[in-house]
Amino acid sequence: MRPVILALALTLSAAASHAGEATPPVNTGPDACNATQYQDLVGQDEAAVAEAGITPGVKTRVYGPGTMLTRDYFADRINVELDGNGTVVRIYCG
Repeated sequence: MRPVILALALTLSAAASHAGEATPPVNTGPDACNATQYQDLVGQDEAAVAEAGITPGVKTRVYGPGTMLTRDYFADRINVELDGNGTVVRIYCG
């Protein structure tokens, strides 16, 4: 019985030592995805977007007319909107 109590006490003390640690806040401001650094891509083609290192993924959407998108909002997700010719028309967070 004593080893069980000792193990429980050690587990609880380890958990308590991490309880006071704060997790860093998530940036939810108007430019949480750093879209401003990519505004020079507006007017360029989709290849320039890929060259800038923006590729579709969990926190990145590159889409054109008629593309179905989810309606969820993530402040740190970057969205690249293309026109029918594959030209960047807008880059924004959301």
